[in-house]
Amino acid sequence: MEANEARRVIESLRKGIPPDGFVRNFTVGRREEIKELQRRLSDVDGTALLLKANYGAGKSHLIRFIREEALEQRFVVSVVSLDSSSAIRFNRMDQIFGAICRNIEVPQRFGIRGIRTLFDFLKVEIGENDSADFWSRLSNKGRWDYSDALESQALFVAFRAYMTEDANVQMLVEDWMYNPSQYHTQRKKLYECLVSGLRAHFREPRSDKRFYADQVFIFNTQAYHQSWAALRDINCLARAAGLKGLVILFDEFEDVITNLRNVAHQEAAFWNLFHFYSGKQFPGKTFYAVTPGFVEKCKVRLLEKGRWDMDLSMFDALPKFEMSPLDRQHLFSLGEKIVEIHGTAYEWDARSSVSRNDLEDWIKEATTVQMQDRTRQAITTTVKRLDTLFQDTE
Repeated sequence: MEANEARRVIESLRKGIPPDGFVRNFTVGRREEIKELQRRLSDVDGTALLLKANYGAGKSHLIRFIREEALEQRFVVSVVSLDSSSAIRFNRMDQIFGAICRNIEVPQRFGIRGIRTLFDFLKVEIGENDSADFWSRLSNKGRWDYSDALESQALFVAFRAYMTEDANVQMLVEDWMYNPSQYHTQRKKLYECLVSGLRAHFREPRSDKRFYADQVFIFNTQAYHQSWAALRDINCLARAAGLKGLVILFDEFEDVITNLRNVAHQEAAFWNLFHFYSGKQFPGKTFYAVTPGFVEKCKVRLLEKGRWDMDLSMFDALPKFEMSPLDRQHLFSLGEKIVEIHGTAYEWDARSSVSRNDLEDWIKEATTVQMQDRTRQAITTTVKRLDTLFQDTE
């Protein structure tokens, strides 16, 4: 790590969190648990996994760790936060699909998010990895009048239009994929801009009436059929481009209890969770950050609202993973990493200036706070003490 990069890391650590791209560097201890997460990613089958931890005790860190690991393993990744400020409801699969498109990332383009970066990647990579003639099936041998490779007519129309490389068209495609729920009443605009206005680029035998009758531009009808189909297609396109598929990470998943007040909406959100778990609607991998009491809270909520017909045992069947809290030795190891990086960042001999007893005292001081704040406190305390020592050496 060079000095400029190390300084960026330290600046983030001053706030108690490692920066994007370095989360795995600051994931210490618990090797068997980490190996289990890595195994879940490497498994060829899809999976849904509840990541359990108390508030402030590492849920988001786990999400960020899996994100980095998945990108390293050559998955397409999307991290979706369901906190109250995001205006994303888990009972609305069209909103979920839009959020996934907004946050999607591909390997080797770290930190660049959005459906545009995926489409640009696919345009280059599918042809190079096309051992099964996928591009021919995708475009009907370049005619682009229909596709044997994709289920979602909307995603096919969007990708086909994006391939024309018209800047205005690409911006409209991007906005449509990001906000499909806002285009339910704009079918004519989508047809004129993405179909009839582009006939010089491809064949399209269907009339506008056929498009409207088939609900090509709609993501929220027929039990959100098109939203699910488009997710499956993204997973399929990623694999055709030589990647391992799509991994979706849901942070702050407790939102389905705390901010969905309507029990019918909550019930619909739970069914979407079960659909992800079954793998029938989406064959890729999904992870959900929750607190340890999440399952019981869900069951109590449904019983309190008289929802007796849902099989509550389905909640118990959801696979769960709980990372054990860091002990003092783990935090000491974390402190050692910070000492080394601080020395690199400011080009001083931090390791010689900090004794083992000094570092142990700092960690001991940090661990006097409540359990869920210990890791962040250990990080900020160590950085603060190192800053002071460095200033004294100047």
